[in-house]
Amino acid sequence: MASYPAPAKKRRGMQLGQQVYPYLSILPVLLVIALFAIYPIIHAVRMSFFQYLLTRPNDHAFVGLGNFVEVVTSSYFKNSVQITAIYALAVVTGVLLYGLGIALLLNSRVRLAGALTIVILLPWALPAVVSGLLWKWILNADFGILNGILYALGLIDSYIPFLADPTLAKLSLIMAFIWKEGPLVAIFFLAGLQLIPNEYYEAAKIDGGGAWSIFRYVKVPLLRPVFLIVIVYETMTAILTFDTIYVMTGGGPANATALISWFAYAEIFKGLNLGHGIALAILIAAVTLVLIMFYLRALKPEDATS
Repeated sequence: MASYPAPAKKRRGMQLGQQVYPYLSILPVLLVIALFAIYPIIHAVRMSFFQYLLTRPNDHAFVGLGNFVEVVTSSYFKNSVQITAIYALAVVTGVLLYGLGIALLLNSRVRLAGALTIVILLPWALPAVVSGLLWKWILNADFGILNGILYALGLIDSYIPFLADPTLAKLSLIMAFIWKEGPLVAIFFLAGLQLIPNEYYEAAKIDGGGAWSIFRYVKVPLLRPVFLIVIVYETMTAILTFDTIYVMTGGGPANATALISWFAYAEIFKGLNLGHGIALAILIAAVTLVLIMFYLRALKPEDATS
C-alpha cells in the first residue's frame, strides 16, 4: 500500500475539499428548489392522470389522459380560450403603450417628474384585490363615481351597469389591468431609456434626425430587451389573472369574463374536481411556456444593438 508524506496528504485533502465545496454550497438551495418547486410539479402531473373528486376522497382511479380530454372537449373550454386570448392581446398591447408613453414623458425631464413618478407608481403598489375593489366601486351601477361624472357632464341619461354588460365588463377588466400593471412597465421602460448614451441622440441629431426618427431608429431598437421582458411578464400575468376577476365580476356576466384561469379555479372549488383543475393548470402552463419560447425567438435580445 503506497504511503504519502504528510504535506502531500494535506494537499490532496485541500484539493478534494475545493472540488466538493461548490457542490456543497449549492446543495441547500437545490434541496429547497426540489422540495418546494420540483416535487409539487411532479406530484401535480401525477395527479392529473388520476380521478380526484373531492366528494370521493378515497377513490382515485387511473384515467390516463381522461382529465385532459374531458376539459378540452368541455363546453366552456373553447369559449374561455377565446376570451383569454382576446384579453391577453388587449391588455399586453394596452400596457405596452401606456407604460412606454409614461416612460417617454418622465424621461423628457418634465417639471415635478419625481412627484409624478410616485403618483404613477401608486396603482402598482396596491394589492390586486384592493385594486379590483377600487374599480368595482368606481364602476358601480348605483353609486359609482364614473357614472356620476358622466351623468354630471350630461354624457349619459342614466347610470350604466358596466359590470353587468358582457362587453363593458370585459373592457372594465382590461382597463383595471392596464391601470394596475402600467406603472411597473413604465419603470422598466424609463430605466431602459436612461441607459441609452447621449452620444446616440447627438449622432442622430447631427444626421438630421427628428424626434420621430430618434424614437424609431434609436430608442425602439435599444429598448428591445425591455420589450421582451415586458411582453413575457405581462403575457404570463394576463393569462393567470384571477384575483381581479374574482373581485370585480366573478367570471360573469354569463361567463363573459371567465378566463381559463377562472375555470381552473371553478373546476376545483365549485365542481370539486381536482383532476380537471390540475389538468387545466398544466395546459395553461404549457401554453404559457410555448408563448415565452416564441417571444424569445421573435425578439432576440442579442440583435438589439446590431
